[in-house]
Formats: sequence, C-alpha cells, structure tokens
Amino acid sequence: MQLDTTKNGLASIFKEWQVPLVEELLISEPMGSKEAYEYLGKIGVKGQKELGSISRASVINFLNDLVDKGLLDFSLVTGKGGHRRIYTMAMTREEFAHKIIGKFVNKLIEAFPKEIQSFWPES
Repeated sequence: MQLDTTKNGLASIFKEWQVPLVEELLISEPMGSKEAYEYLGKIGVKGQKELGSISRASVINFLNDLVDKGLLDFSLVTGKGGHRRIYTMAMTREEFAHKIIGKFVNKLIEAFPKEIQSFWPES
C-alpha cells in the first residue's frame, strides 16, 4: 500500500486493478484466487492496455499481502490438486478503513515524532 494523494478513494492506496477486488471482498461472499482473477476479467479489468496484463500470480500475491497485513482472512480447502485458499474480508468496511488509516498515521508519527506534537497540540 502506498498513498497517492493525486487519486481519490481506494485508488489513492491500491493499484487500479486492485480496487475492484477490495470493494468486492468488502461486500461479497468469500472467493479463491481463481474467482478473484475471473472477477477481474468479468468486469473488464484484466488485460486492459492502460493497466497492463494482470496475471493470476499477481492476484494471488496481492491477496496474500492483504492477509499478511491483517486485512483479509483465509481458510484452506482441499480439492483436486491440493490445498487452496478461500479469502474473506477480516473486518467490516469501517474497521478496514480504521486499520488502513492507523497504518498511515502511525508511520507519519514514526517519521515525524517531534513535528506531530505541533500538528495535534494537547488541549
């Protein structure tokens, strides 16, 4: 996640192709990487020239990164070919927003410990 202040909404934090996946996970049933990849194709994101070709591996890496950041949960399902992950949102939309905001604010406090005092003076 990187903050791009020239963009709005989730696009200011995630890559353009990642935004629809995050939004879908916030409102939908659990999905595997195959379903996530197919969802991008269905809505017309996968392979768009301005976004480049998005591989299934990129989708898997993104979903696993969200798991590592504590934003997604997963369960393992055994099927033909072994285990696969089924991803679900680990929190509500509000909790998701608070977690992301907290990550950025904490990094800013870490980067500017003295200056943050003058930004939020005590009452």
